[in-house]
Amino acid sequence: MGKRSSEKRPSVAGSGASPSQKGKPGNGGRGSGRGNGNGRGSGRSLPPVKFLFNNLAGENRVRVLRFGGIALGALLLVGLVLFLARPRVLWYVDEGITAAWHRVLSEESPPFARFEVRARAAGSEFPEGRFGFVVSMNGPQGEPVPGTPLVMYPNLNRTRTFRGWQLLALDPWMVFRRHYIPEPGRAFLNSSGERGSLLLAGNDPRAVQAWTSQLLQESPGVFSPGEELWRATGASLVQNYPFQSGAFSFAWIQTWPLLFRDDDAFLYAPLSQARAFAHHSRHSAGLLDATTFPEPPDWHSFGLQADMLWARPHGSERRLRRLVYTEHWLASARTQTRIANEFEWIPAHPSGVPYNTVSWQSQRAWLRSSYIWQGTEVVHAY
Repeated sequence: MGKRSSEKRPSVAGSGASPSQKGKPGNGGRGSGRGNGNGRGSGRSLPPVKFLFNNLAGENRVRVLRFGGIALGALLLVGLVLFLARPRVLWYVDEGITAAWHRVLSEESPPFARFEVRARAAGSEFPEGRFGFVVSMNGPQGEPVPGTPLVMYPNLNRTRTFRGWQLLALDPWMVFRRHYIPEPGRAFLNSSGERGSLLLAGNDPRAVQAWTSQLLQESPGVFSPGEELWRATGASLVQNYPFQSGAFSFAWIQTWPLLFRDDDAFLYAPLSQARAFAHHSRHSAGLLDATTFPEPPDWHSFGLQADMLWARPHGSERRLRRLVYTEHWLASARTQTRIANEFEWIPAHPSGVPYNTVSWQSQRAWLRSSYIWQGTEVVHAY
């Protein structure tokens, strides 16, 4: 017993500290230094320091949030002012087609997202200080044909521009018939010796002028001059050719049904009139074919009579440079196809997609034509 007790004592004494002294900071120095140096070991200094730190951090956080909110509000205000003050493209459009042009812009998304569409009275100038486009069916004045009420646009299918104006779409005049009836020959149009009849919406002055100009065209692009000759030819039109009885009293809506009677019949009309007729009689409209006005066999070129839709940019030189992308957008096949479908015309672009068969036949005639002509009184009527 005594021997075992004497063996255990050195191990306790050799540790250098009694069990009661372990963990006290007084002897080691290191524990005391940590406690007195930074307060981590001191239970009294920790709460005041932590309180001050949290208090200061909260004030800084409030300052950051306050100044950040002010800066963000200022940025939003500046952005709003810049957005509202950003210039808008003005589309100055003929009265009567503003709604149609609104639909084109809303569906095709032009490069300038901010725009205004304003109705344009006939002959009015582009508003001063604004920039944008005039869109009009009364575009550039063509080359006058001396002694006639016509103007000419040569080689328009190649350039599709004329005197600073850009051509967007056309409404060409074509000869319509049922698809199983042969195309009319020139001899039939000059005499009443062949079977069939010609139809005329005579209460529309444009229809009378269209027939008159075709009859007085001596050679491609050359028309007989003389104001009295034109007046007399138009007045005697139904007397000298096989038109329906009372043709001068017929409106378009009365003329189209005559095309589907038992005998052969031909109607010289704008493409848009055929599209309008299709809305009322889809079955009959599917039977239509269109061809150009028959020319004499010795002619090697031909022209079309057509109404046209034009666009022209306006603004300072600096702003005109900003409209270049919009001009490209207007000239594209996609945009002009959309415009043509809205107006029920054909696109001026050769890659434009025609709406139906008669539109395709009209577009092919347009691309093969050597010139376009238009009546001056029709132009001034817009």
